[in-house]
Amino acid sequence: MSDDNTDKASKAPDAPAPRGVSVVTLIVTAIVTAGSAGGASLFVNKRAAHASAGAHGAAGGHGAATVVVSPHAPPGFTLPLEPFVVMCGDANHVLHAMRATLAIEFAATAREEDVRPFVPRVRDAALAQLRAVTYEAASDPTQTDRLRGELQIRFNDTGVPGLVRVLITDLVVQ
Repeated sequence: MSDDNTDKASKAPDAPAPRGVSVVTLIVTAIVTAGSAGGASLFVNKRAAHASAGAHGAAGGHGAATVVVSPHAPPGFTLPLEPFVVMCGDANHVLHAMRATLAIEFAATAREEDVRPFVPRVRDAALAQLRAVTYEAASDPTQTDRLRGELQIRFNDTGVPGLVRVLITDLVVQ
């Protein structure tokens, strides 16, 4: 048996190292990288198209028109709202506490003194919408954009002028 081990050891240095494994690894890595980059590009483009369509849709069918601005444009003033605490039910009808803090971003042309009278209406609309959220939706980070859009539609229905964006600055569900 020791002769077999000696023969194998002496043959190993003469045999060339397998190169196919490293080429296959490079090809697989390139494919995965290209797929990831392509997927990320599609995701970003889809989100941008969805946000644009959502803003135009909200302006077309609900209350006051949404002001459409570039996402890179500097905002006007931001109105932070006091935190909301509501109970949301899960699929088994068990109630869970949810704490949400919202802020509303306005166009640069909006004036704070024109918006302040709408704060009670906005808080009422926010409470109505947040009470309708299920525990599963509140716990799912992929649902945040949908919730933000629903809140923006509700806020537009209040008639608040110059609303650009709804920000969810804190969301905790127990």
